Amino acid sequence: MTNIGDALAQYNAALPWQNSQAQAQSALDAVRYLLLFRAQHLSDAGMQFSYETLLAEKKDLERFLGATAPRAFGRSRRNTASFHVGGIG
Repeated sequence: MTNIGDALAQYNAALPWQNSQAQAQSALDAVRYLLLFRAQHLSDAGMQFSYETLLAEKKDLERFLGATAPRAFGRSRRNTASFHVGGIG
């Protein structure tokens, strides 16, 4: 995407996203792009978008895609070792 118009077109092309992982991911990418530019209000072919509705849509998409599970956004389980007298514990 290179502009808000592209993002809106990608979002519209992904509708309805509820039956397809690929369409949901495409819609999520578009919504994230739109949120990045912090639009307070957008309108496209009679559809109204506000920042708040985009946030709600993002949450719905992430929930559908399983992106809200722990460690989904880069947090990793770290292997740790503690050292005790007499060896590694």
